[in-house]
Parts: sequence; C-alpha cells; structure tokens
Amino acid sequence: MRIGAVITAAGRKDDFEPMQVLGTITLAERNIAVLNHAGIHQILVVTGYKADDLEHHLAKYDVMFFRNPNYMRGEMIDSLRIGIGRLAGKCDRILLMPSDIPFFTSATIRRLIETEGDFVQPVYEGRPGHPIILSASLASSLMQYSGSDGLRGALQECGTEPVLVDVDDRGILLEYKEAYQNRELLEEHSRSLIRPILNISFVREKIFFDRQIALLLSLVDDLGSVSRACSTMQISYTKGWNLIRSIEEQTGCELIRRSVGGLSGSSSSLTDRGRELTEAYRAFEDLMYEYAEKEFDKYMPAWLGNEKD
Repeated sequence: MRIGAVITAAGRKDDFEPMQVLGTITLAERNIAVLNHAGIHQILVVTGYKADDLEHHLAKYDVMFFRNPNYMRGEMIDSLRIGIGRLAGKCDRILLMPSDIPFFTSATIRRLIETEGDFVQPVYEGRPGHPIILSASLASSLMQYSGSDGLRGALQECGTEPVLVDVDDRGILLEYKEAYQNRELLEEHSRSLIRPILNISFVREKIFFDRQIALLLSLVDDLGSVSRACSTMQISYTKGWNLIRSIEEQTGCELIRRSVGGLSGSSSSLTDRGRELTEAYRAFEDLMYEYAEKEFDKYMPAWLGNEKD
C-alpha cells in the first residue's frame, strides 16, 4: 500500500513556526524525521509565507514543495487541498499533518497505517488529535467542499465517521507553543527518533539512480515538465537535466519522452522503461527499509529509544 503525507506549512506569522528550532533541528525537520522513521518517504510540503526560506532549508530531504498562493487569506484546508490533489493519484492513503503539531511519534503513525478505515484519527485519554490518515478515495469529495467549517466540515459532508485509535502518545494533542518549554517531552521525543538511515543507490560505473532521481522522474511524469519538477524539488534546471542524462547514459535507455512545440508548448513524460525503473527502485527501497527497521530492533539495545507499541 502506498502511503503519502501532506505537511501544511504555509503559515502567515512573523514567528514562522516551521523554522523554529526544537532541540537541534527545526520543527519542519522534526516533522520529516518522524515520517521517515515511520517508513513514509512520499512527503509533500505546502508552503506560502517565507516559502523560499523554508524550501531551501528542506531541499536536502528530497521532499516535494507546492505553494499556496492564497496563504494570507485562506485556511488550512486550502493547503490540504493542494497536497491531497497532488498525492491522490499516487497514494492509496494520505497522512495529513499541520506543521505546528511536532511531538507525535512514529509509533502513532504506524498504528494509524495499520488501522483500516477511510478516516483514521488517534486519541489520547479520550481526546482526538493529529495527525490523521485518509483514504485517497475521499480526495474528490474533499476537493469539492465549499463550506466554511474546514476539514471537519468537509469530512462531515462526506458522511465519513472517524475510526478512533487509542494511543499512548500525548504529543498528538500538543501544539508547538504548548510543548516548546516541556524539556522532558522534547528529550523523550528526540530519543524516539533514533533510527537507521539508508541511502540506497543503483550503481554501474557510477551512481545513476537514487531517491532524489526517483522523485525527479515521478514529478516529471506528474507535472509534464522537467523545469517544474526541478522547481518543486528546489534543484536547478541544469542539475535536473544532468541527472536525467546520466541515468540514460548508464542504462542505455531513453527514460524521458520529450515533446517540443505545438499549441500546448513543450512537455516531458516518462517512457515505459522510465516508469518501470522508478517503480522497481521504490519497491526495492521499501523492502530494504522494512528489513533495516526489523534488524535495527533486533540488534540495537532498548535504551536507544527505538521502542514500538
């Protein structure tokens, strides 16, 4: 099952929360670390206020960036729609998380993923919190909602009742400002982030395929443009084309189909071989992460904090 995540980080305040430091990393980096620890690597960040700064700050994490042009006047559901619309065709389920709820754990995310339901929400001591996970099948209904009661109203209009999951994780309830001064909670959460990090690359005479390239090719196919794909990843157009040419040289296959001119202008898409290679990489990456997580739990002592429910 393909799982994606949308982080809403458009913001509109001078004390821009995603860039605030929690421990030794920023709130936005902590969000991504928790998702990666839970095995989620298809991550889309919706930006707005200070978009250039935030996107540059997170560019090394190989996540996607899409901007909410109306962040000053809009609501969080507007940012969610942007993310949901982009991921609905690529993922079976989508995790939704506001960037100012930083202290839930990867164990909570795994519990949500393991629970069946179109709308699954964690509960701590009887109080529902964040993040939530939705079936991609709800995307069209959420995109069409025109009411004024945000995501809650959109879900109610869909007639979708939440499947509530009890978790031993008070972090699902705490906003950034509430949790910032809680040193004990910060240390507890930081310990829970200890995890193996794999950088999986395919190599011939030199590295020709890795997670960054897989994301780039997927975005080219989705957006129909190498330029837009590079912009979405915060890499230069020149670097993007150099990566693509290197892959094609190493594999001996044309991976990008180019169409020049016409009424709709130039466009690019993946060839069948390009899609096959991208899908093979992602399947292999998922398998290796699953193996690494299991072996990490087996060999590393409990005091490292890699505890699960």
